[in-house]
Amino acid sequence: MRLSNQVMVALVTIGCLLTQGYLFTYILNVEPNILIDFIPLIPYILYIYARNKVVWRHDKPFYWMAATIFLTLIDVAPFLYQAYH
Repeated sequence: MRLSNQVMVALVTIGCLLTQGYLFTYILNVEPNILIDFIPLIPYILYIYARNKVVWRHDKPFYWMAATIFLTLIDVAPFLYQAYH
C-alpha cells in the first residue's frame, strides 16, 4: 500500500508535534508559549498551499518532511540547552 504525499507529510507533522509535546511535558518540564507548539505545522500548511499552485516542490514530500523535522529540532533546541546547562 502506497501512501500519498499529503499523508506522508501529515504523518511526519503529527509525529513531530507529539514528540515535541512529550519532550516539553515529561522530559523538560517546561510550558512554552502556545505559538511555539504550532511551529511544526508551518511546513504542512505551506505544503497544502503549494499543492494547489504550480510549484515544483509540491511533488517532493521529503523536502517538506525534512523542513518539519528541522523546525521541530530548532524549536526544541533552546529548551534542551537551557535544561542541561
